[in-house]
Amino acid sequence: MIKIPSFHARSIRAHLFWTYAALVTVLVVALMALAELAASRIVFDGAQRELEQLGRRTQEQLLRFQEPARAWLEATANDPHAGLEGDNDISVLRMQMSMQQRYPQIGSLVFGYPDGSFQQNMVLRSARDRAWAKSLPEARYAQQIIRVDERQKRTEEWVFYDQQMTAIASQRRPWGERYDPRDRPWYQGASDLNLGTFQATDPFVLKVPEEFGMALSRPLSGARGGVAAAMFTVGGLSDFLHARGEESRAELILFDAQGRVWGWSQADRLRRLLGSGTPLSLSSLSDPLYGSLHKLVEQGAAQDTPIHSVEGAGGQRFAAVVMPMEGVFSHKAYVALVSDQNLLLAQVRRMRWMLLGVGVAGLLMLLPMLFWMANRLATPLKNLVRSAKHIREFEFDSDIPQDSDISEVRRLQESLALARIALQGFSRYVPRPLVKHFIANRLTPQAGVEQRELAVLCAALDEQHATAVTWSPHAEHYLQILAVEVAQGKGMMDRYESCTAVALWNTPLNVSNPAGYACEAALRAVDAMRALAEGLNTTVKPPCFGLDFGGATVGNFGTWDHLTFTAVGAPLDTARALARQANALGLNVAASRAVALAAARYFRFRLAATVPLGPRGELHEVYELVERIVHEVDAKHVRVSEPAAVA
Repeated sequence: MIKIPSFHARSIRAHLFWTYAALVTVLVVALMALAELAASRIVFDGAQRELEQLGRRTQEQLLRFQEPARAWLEATANDPHAGLEGDNDISVLRMQMSMQQRYPQIGSLVFGYPDGSFQQNMVLRSARDRAWAKSLPEARYAQQIIRVDERQKRTEEWVFYDQQMTAIASQRRPWGERYDPRDRPWYQGASDLNLGTFQATDPFVLKVPEEFGMALSRPLSGARGGVAAAMFTVGGLSDFLHARGEESRAELILFDAQGRVWGWSQADRLRRLLGSGTPLSLSSLSDPLYGSLHKLVEQGAAQDTPIHSVEGAGGQRFAAVVMPMEGVFSHKAYVALVSDQNLLLAQVRRMRWMLLGVGVAGLLMLLPMLFWMANRLATPLKNLVRSAKHIREFEFDSDIPQDSDISEVRRLQESLALARIALQGFSRYVPRPLVKHFIANRLTPQAGVEQRELAVLCAALDEQHATAVTWSPHAEHYLQILAVEVAQGKGMMDRYESCTAVALWNTPLNVSNPAGYACEAALRAVDAMRALAEGLNTTVKPPCFGLDFGGATVGNFGTWDHLTFTAVGAPLDTARALARQANALGLNVAASRAVALAAARYFRFRLAATVPLGPRGELHEVYELVERIVHEVDAKHVRVSEPAAVA
């Protein structure tokens, strides 16, 4: 038996729609991807140029960042009134304090001398600075002086000034022994330099105030000698970078080749991290973004400044440019400019949504054309489907149109028309009910005949009250009931002769116990026909049934120009004779001994008579089918194939 696969099919219009939608979607996605790549390239190139320009401006500003300190050092080195040499000339002091107020990147201005004397001028910009200096709340400037007398005794004095640079307090403190300028990096290197040259120190921890920073120093030309220096704190440099970063919405970091941070636009955070007094490096920051910046310096060439996409904490992407900077505090340093990549790609995303909107709008505008194209192809195919359905039902009255202008559909129309003509001619030789039966049960027809064990049920009206024409109108209802019960009981109506009808089991379908199925169908038909006869109040009594079971020949019989699927053999003749005996004996269902043996386990039989049957007049036992033993229909279907014995 051939099994036809079952699946859920869609119409050709739906296929065309989804195919077109998929193609348009792929096209829109491809265009969006190409446009996004192009826009990303344009945006990244523009961002790279912008960041490079910002880096150059920052480099220029960092170089100018040192200019006030260099100018002060050049003027101070040859000024006899500067430092302790000038005996605290108030005009010079006010000039120094004004410069510090104007250039907040300068933390303090100091003088150191060979005998250990020291002077420092600073601006108290915050409450933290005033608390560190232990000054009055209204103090804005402070001067620290450490003097050494002839006996090498060190004394420390603090003088505080208000906003108008007027001295408001003076204190002596026993801290002179705690600080010696000769031990500091800014003094040691500069004291050995020639006059007129500058020294820039590596970042170190300043003593006053205790903050990470660096110094620019120069030897003094006076008779006493010594060194003048301008102190730059990392916090002050970070404030400068913070102002530059806010202008460009980028984060700026200044670091050297070893990865030590000199300045950061996040000035407040940097001050907190430097609170321990230890230098800060990029690798010590708890963010992979900053560690990647040092790797970019190690991997890239000095002249190569492309924009990079680096990953930060939480998977966030950033665009970064690292530029080398020469001459910053006489060291080679690098400035990194970092910007949120999402901000750079905001324009790309807007373009992406714009393209998506254009694609959806285009798809909606092309829908009418889609339906027109789908209908142009679907209409002739729907007509072909309708014609194929008629051919399947063996209805050959309607012609198949051949009017499509699509070549493939036209060929399909021609092929189906030829198939219709061929099947119409072939139906002259094969009965239509037989072919329908094979199609309905998905069987493969086999040519020729074969021997089978059949159960035969013959229904016969009383010959004294019925003829061939008396099947209609009331007897026709009996026939319909019989046909329904036989079909539901996996049987096959074989033929109608005179006032008899014959049904077969175990052909063409194979059943496990054909006698049991035939008995069940007979009892159900008897009950239904009795109910119908009582309702119609007809003079035509329900037919009586004869049942036999045995070997018979089944297949296609007939002549060369017409074949009929039927069965021939002794069980059919015996069933007809038993139906006549049922009428004579007043039985509803008369069964042969073979049926009683095959179905006795689930049906009760009673021996009614022993009568001669057949042309030779041989004696046969006639049993009456009384009732079912098992009333559950499901149990009957499961157990009907088990061995049987006569009760």
